[in-house]
Amino acid sequence: MNESDAKEKIRAAIRHSKEVWHTASDLATETGIPLETTLSLLETSGSFLRAYHTNRLGQSVFSTREKYLADLPWRSRLLDLLANKVGV
Repeated sequence: MNESDAKEKIRAAIRHSKEVWHTASDLATETGIPLETTLSLLETSGSFLRAYHTNRLGQSVFSTREKYLADLPWRSRLLDLLANKVGV
């Protein structure tokens, strides 16, 4: 699988989920893409956002700009912007 296909598979997994934020390990499991590749794509691609906060286990969480803007209430996005927690 090439990099473009892997990114699209990760984007699709995020898009079809009811959750906004996802760990790299959850996305790797869901997409069948190796964890190292998934994490690398999430961290280096401009297609994904990394949240300032972590999940309850201290793991980084990721989303897409589209999912973030569509599914989070405007108040949450405004607070994130004011706190400089997510660059949108």
